[in-house]
Amino acid sequence: MKKKGFSRYKWREDLGTALLALALALVVWVNATYQADKPREDVFPQPIPIEVLNAPSGLTVTNNPANSVRVVIKAFSSSWASLTPSSFRATADWKGLSEGVHRVPIKVTCSDRSVTIISVQPESVYVQLERVVKEAFEVSVNIEDKDALPLGYTIEPPEVEPRFVSVEGAASAVARVKALVVSVSLLGQRTAVERMVEPRPVDEDGATVTNVKLSPQSVRVRFDIQKKLNYREVAVRARTKGNPARGYYVSSVSVEPATITVFGPPATIAAMPGLVSVKGEIDITGATRTVVQRMDLDLPEGVSVYREGESDPQRVLVTVEIDAVKGGTTIELPLQVKKLQEGLVAKLSIPSVDVILTGPAVLLDDLQTSMLEAYVDVGGLGVGVHQVKTAVDILVSRNPKLGDLVVTSISPEYVEVDIREAPPPTPTLTPTLTPTVTQTPEVSATLTITATMTPTLTGKRTVVPTPSLTPKSE
Repeated sequence: MKKKGFSRYKWREDLGTALLALALALVVWVNATYQADKPREDVFPQPIPIEVLNAPSGLTVTNNPANSVRVVIKAFSSSWASLTPSSFRATADWKGLSEGVHRVPIKVTCSDRSVTIISVQPESVYVQLERVVKEAFEVSVNIEDKDALPLGYTIEPPEVEPRFVSVEGAASAVARVKALVVSVSLLGQRTAVERMVEPRPVDEDGATVTNVKLSPQSVRVRFDIQKKLNYREVAVRARTKGNPARGYYVSSVSVEPATITVFGPPATIAAMPGLVSVKGEIDITGATRTVVQRMDLDLPEGVSVYREGESDPQRVLVTVEIDAVKGGTTIELPLQVKKLQEGLVAKLSIPSVDVILTGPAVLLDDLQTSMLEAYVDVGGLGVGVHQVKTAVDILVSRNPKLGDLVVTSISPEYVEVDIREAPPPTPTLTPTLTPTVTQTPEVSATLTITATMTPTLTGKRTVVPTPSLTPKSE
């Protein structure tokens, strides 16, 4: 009996020793692992985006709450390298919130269970909620740059499609909206305008209201620009006669105004060119200073000038600048059209302009018209009749010395450009000519004949021999 009890005691003692050894080994292993991979506490370097849960319907946020948080974590060194923002989840639960300002706590969790969240900044966010409302507003059109449209043109009332646009947003923001406005410019326009434009919500002071959504976001605006049949815009040109005193030259000729609007019988207006001249010429013979004269316009019978507030609209002011000679010349250049839109053709009212240049006489003496380029820039202009300012480029790339020349005047300053849609191309037939060769030798001679063949090519290739006669000696 004693021996059996002793064995049982011995077995318990051995088990206790084994468990103690195992515990000591575990402690040693944990300590060794801890020393090799110590936990580190620090700020995670990247922000964590906030995810909103249970957002109430019919409400919208009117303030700017924080949309991300920073966290301080404690993690093993081996875990830090594998952590990314997607390893964390920051949530703000809006369940049960109503209109007003609310403080919502932020909860942050990590998919790695060995990571401990120490702190979150900010711990909560303040959210201001307002009721969402929707209201329909009629779109109004604001036509800009009306002064760019010449006299004699009329603008038809604009059409907007759709006329009404819904404005949706917080009740306070929608309440500030007093109108929806679209703006359309008349620059370069002479015919109907049709555009897709985004309306702008404005308050009573004309300032743009933000944080509202429009539906639809854009509308179609269309209005007609029509030219009255008895009105027309034309350019004005003045000419001079004689020459200034020796040592002086004409540096520029300008007309004020450079373009005018005329009115009269429709048939007469339609037949008029795009350029009118003044009556007579300005005599600058022997002039040594600027010559200024008011001159009558040379207009067809029944045609008058339409100018508001002018006591004598039938006359223009012509200024001829006279400067001391440093070298000057007048060249007539053919006029070109640049930047014409594809699918359009342009017709100029005049084929050329007079260009006055100044500079070193040696350059002017050798100047060729190929070194200059006169043109009108019609970029952005659509179908219609336009008065376009003329321009001249000196092609310095062909001769760097040409940079010393200066274009001092272009006459006329404006020309009429009639822009139309290009007609469809017309197919053409190309004939094919197949030549044939026919030889018809005919020789007639008396005495001794020596014939020399000289072929002659015509439309039908015919070779005719040319005989030569050699008299026989007796």
